[in-house]
Amino acid sequence: MKTTLLVMIFTLMGVLNGFGQSQKNDLKLTVAVLPLIGSSDDFESGVNGFVIKPSVGYFITDKNSVDLNFSYATLNDLRVGNVDSYYTSYALSPTLRNNFVNKSKLRVFAEFGLGLGTIQYDADNSNLRTSQHEALSGGISILNIGFSGNYFFNDHFGIELIIPYLNTTNIPPTKPTPCILALDPLLASPI
Repeated sequence: MKTTLLVMIFTLMGVLNGFGQSQKNDLKLTVAVLPLIGSSDDFESGVNGFVIKPSVGYFITDKNSVDLNFSYATLNDLRVGNVDSYYTSYALSPTLRNNFVNKSKLRVFAEFGLGLGTIQYDADNSNLRTSQHEALSGGISILNIGFSGNYFFNDHFGIELIIPYLNTTNIPPTKPTPCILALDPLLASPI
């Protein structure tokens, strides 16, 4: 998927950390904003979407944390079946992080996560919506592997630069199977 490639190549995100401690039993809150930058034959280069990713983490040891990432993404400049289109996506992804360098000011870590989400493709002009939009929309599975470093200005505020590898796979919606409801006359009769 082109979006995955854009996110992978152009992702360097700055993160403001609310609770920057990294000791066992500490809680951390982060918020990331990531511009999606790209170009194609059909569209000019520049920012054509963004991702917002709040995260809550808990340190299970001094060097390892479990994070729960929520994300919202939108990409405006894409073509589906020769129709100008866009998508919006929501996802939830648990992640395991290992801080192999864990100093008071500098932390370097690797992370691994798997998640699920939903994606909705639509045409810029809703009258031009095609069956391809519906076929591409549905669930997504996410694989996230990243390498990153944090620099903390004080105990509670820092910046994080991360180089992630993101792989998303569409899980197309299945057509619902008709449900047949049958009442057994013996169950409905009085005793």
